[in-house]
Amino acid sequence: MKKIVSIALSMMLLVVVLSACVHNKVYGTVVVSPEKYEQISSDKVLIRGTIKELKKFNSENPETEKAVIKSVNEMIDKGSKNMSSKDSKQFKQLLGNDASGVKGIVKNAYEHQRGFDDDLSGRIRDNMLSAIRLMTRSITKNENDQTKIYKQILKDTKADQNLYQIGGNE
Repeated sequence: MKKIVSIALSMMLLVVVLSACVHNKVYGTVVVSPEKYEQISSDKVLIRGTIKELKKFNSENPETEKAVIKSVNEMIDKGSKNMSSKDSKQFKQLLGNDASGVKGIVKNAYEHQRGFDDDLSGRIRDNMLSAIRLMTRSITKNENDQTKIYKQILKDTKADQNLYQIGGNE
């Protein structure tokens, strides 16, 4: 009898643990799957890291330029997962090497040894916020839910406030 009770309790414990692992999560008042919740968490790490490196950028220090490029490349590689091909293309363009992309702006600022003036900082900020918006589209197709997740990501990462601080390191 004791053996049956212990097996039954073990099975019940296993069921409870497994159900907790597959239970949906809530983020920004939106119910998301555990996989999508994990994606949001990793996206927030990428966003924080990229903004941190952008804030450290100094046009006279090659290490800061390399760190920004590395961080943006990581954001492009990992942040574009699960995006549609159209969104992925736009995401890569916002962050990429062309003159209007974040990497292009950083490379140009380093090559010409000039910092981020208000215009460049504004373009980087707009591109980053647009890229973050695109990241939410891979989580849900519902526009209202995308907006809620976007606002919560901005709140959690303080991306909006921190992007205003880039360029002050010259």
